[in-house]
Amino acid sequence: MEIYEPIYLNELGKRSNNEDAIFPNKASTFNELFLVCDGVGGQDKGEVASRFICEFLPQYFENNQVDIHDKGCLESALEFVEQKMNDYIKLNIEASKMASTLTLLCLSKEEDKALIGWVGDSRVYHIRDGKILFQTKDHSEVQSLVDMGEISEQEAENHPRKNIITRAVSGKDSTRIDQKIIGNIKANDYFLLCTDGILENLKKLNIQNWFVKENTPEEIKSLILNNALNNTKDNFSMYLIKVKEVNKKNIFDFFTSFLLPL
Repeated sequence: MEIYEPIYLNELGKRSNNEDAIFPNKASTFNELFLVCDGVGGQDKGEVASRFICEFLPQYFENNQVDIHDKGCLESALEFVEQKMNDYIKLNIEASKMASTLTLLCLSKEEDKALIGWVGDSRVYHIRDGKILFQTKDHSEVQSLVDMGEISEQEAENHPRKNIITRAVSGKDSTRIDQKIIGNIKANDYFLLCTDGILENLKKLNIQNWFVKENTPEEIKSLILNNALNNTKDNFSMYLIKVKEVNKKNIFDFFTSFLLPL
């Protein structure tokens, strides 16, 4: 699998402090791991929590053999990050309440598959021709109300407690990370990782209209940026990855596997 040059945003928005963090700071077509995190809590050192994830989780991936099919690999990586956070908190008591959301995309270019992991209400989308094939489910109070049937998805969009999350990476306790392996990836597919600063104004109709073949990744970035600049009250960050080509050898092997030997 080959990808186009990844596109990113990491913007202050209308806040005085940027608690979002992304990895890598600037990506190339060779990158396989992408992170977008949103620090929680204003004065609670959320920017430290998000930075720790974007520093130490890639360090774990670099120093350990990671198999995307091993469900324990993300759990082990997160435990490594949480230990680093705990070590920091012991020396900096003012950071005891720090926490962050986490979204992760790990591309397995040899297999044409992708591993998605998430904690909190930052989100990952898999999009094809404007259609959302997969999106992560928020760990939030409002999502819990939707799941229980107490409110509709439309009511959730403007609910007064929509920013209250039920899960975050904090370093205090072992955090459960949800994960999903995406297969059947095709050329021109998009993966979008983004914080809630972008989600405040990004609607399904925007995705349907913007994520089409006629628009380049840079054009989609401009649409998302302009949509967020004057509307969101929060920091806003994203990584946008477009698939250029899938592994032709894998496709050939798939079809030849149905042929009987002569």
